[in-house]
Amino acid sequence: MTGEAKPVPSDVPRLINRETLPLLWEADHVGKRLVQAFATLDRLPRLRGPREPGGHWPRTLTEWADRLAQAELEESERRERERAYNRTVIRPTAVEIQRMDAALEWLRELHDLDSGMALVTTLWALRSARGRSIKKLCAEKQWAPHTFFRKRAKALETLAQILNARGVPVF
Repeated sequence: MTGEAKPVPSDVPRLINRETLPLLWEADHVGKRLVQAFATLDRLPRLRGPREPGGHWPRTLTEWADRLAQAELEESERRERERAYNRTVIRPTAVEIQRMDAALEWLRELHDLDSGMALVTTLWALRSARGRSIKKLCAEKQWAPHTFFRKRAKALETLAQILNARGVPVF
């Protein structure tokens, strides 16, 4: 054998970065779609109007004294500034926006059933999409983490049952 790469037969499907979809909606899969909905929402273009508060001057090179001052910042603020400085936003596709709309509609329907479960699930999905701490959320709202996660699990299971009862295709 010469070490040449063998060609891949054309009838073999290529599964690169593809997740296996369940046959029916499951609580974990509903949770993934809710988190993706908020991630998509964050990638949408902002409305026209006044700029966000902050410096509107062009970015310049930082000097040594500036870097020392930045070293004293909290880790979360430092990361946020780095993200703002290195921002490249990939706009969502039409399919992603359609899925986002569907998932946000699920939260509205959940709110009609139980507003407490809807609040917990919405805040969980939003914080998860933005990479924020759920533990801090529970501390801020003075919620017991065990109760928070129990309500979230119940809400996701309820949504999965509703979607399965309606025959909504899994995406």
